[in-house]
Order: sequence, then C-alpha cells, then structure tokens
Amino acid sequence: MYKLALFPIHIFQNNIRENHILKDELLKKIEDQHNNSKLKIPEGWTTDNLCTSFSYEDLNYSLFGNTRTLFEYNRYVAKFFDLPVEFDFESIWFNHYDNGDWQEEHTHTGNHVFQFPATFSCIHFLKFDPKVHQAPIFVDPYEEVRQSSLEMMSNLTTNRVTPNVREGDIIMFPSYLRHFVPKGIDTPGNPRISIAFNIKVKKYGDTERKNS
Repeated sequence: MYKLALFPIHIFQNNIRENHILKDELLKKIEDQHNNSKLKIPEGWTTDNLCTSFSYEDLNYSLFGNTRTLFEYNRYVAKFFDLPVEFDFESIWFNHYDNGDWQEEHTHTGNHVFQFPATFSCIHFLKFDPKVHQAPIFVDPYEEVRQSSLEMMSNLTTNRVTPNVREGDIIMFPSYLRHFVPKGIDTPGNPRISIAFNIKVKKYGDTERKNS
C-alpha cells in the first residue's frame, strides 16, 4: 500500500546577501514617506491600519526604479526557476508595519494594475525581526473543497502555513495563493518593512507564454 500527494503548491525562499546594501539605499526613503506623507489605503482593501505605497506608481518608481534594487531582485528571482526564464516586473511597492498594522486575506491576481494576472508574487523582508514582527500566513486554496471530504489524521495537513522568515529573506509564490498578515504588536522605532512585487513570466525554457 502507498499514498501519493497530488498537486503540490510550492513557495520558494532565499536570503538576499546584499540586504544591508538595499537597506542603506531604501530604508530612510521609506521611513521618510511613512513619517512625512499621507499615503492612503487603496480602495477595496479591508485593513484600516497599514502604511503602503501600493497605489502610488510614481512614488514606487522613484523608490525602486534604480538599477541596483531591480538588479538584485531579478537575480534572486531567476534563481528560483529550474530553467532559463524571462519575466517582467508588473508592480512593486512597500508595506510599513509599526502600530499594530495588519492586512486582510488577499491574492495578487485580481488587481486593476494588470491587463493579465501576474504569474508569481514576491515579498522581500527588508527589515524584519521574527521576535516581534508577523510573517505572512498562507491559506490553502482548496480549503472550501476539502471541507466536503475528510482528511485523515496521518496526512498532517493544515489550512494555514506560516513560513519561517528572517530579515533579508525573499519568498516567491503563485499569485493566486491567498495570504494575509495578522495584526501585530506596536513596535515604534522598529518597523517591519517589506517590499512586494509581482512578475509576469514571458518565457520559460523554450516556451513563450501567451498574454505576456
């Protein structure tokens, strides 16, 4: 007798060794935006407590459009793939958490930014202390379907997974995968700062993707 796990969903994770360089380039700029500007929560988001640059395309370009930032992201994301890959950055933004901030469960597929959905999404933990900051929690996309059946105890399945991340880590996941950030504790002077971005794969190996 044997059992076979079908249709796995993968999350990819690595640590950016140059994180200290990116912190030097980005941290003060992001803190200045948090302290001096009035960034509004995007329309349609449920959270009432989060500082994000998501809706501000010009600001995000000024923050992240330099070649070093995108070069490092491009280099580390390419390492996640097992064949040569070509992709475009679809959007990039920061999230700043320091006052019990949180974000509701969501995906990165139904965004007005995209003509076609993104292929993968990434989170870079630019500033992160696992002792006081919250990691994102991923949700089983088959959760509702599974409720109509029975999972045996030996399968050890869960419908929520929290990756073990540390400062400098970058994770990549399918853009359809639901996730959220639970409400954290107040950490004045020690914010959790992450940079999120979406990519659209144009070519994987010898295969060109349609709608890219």
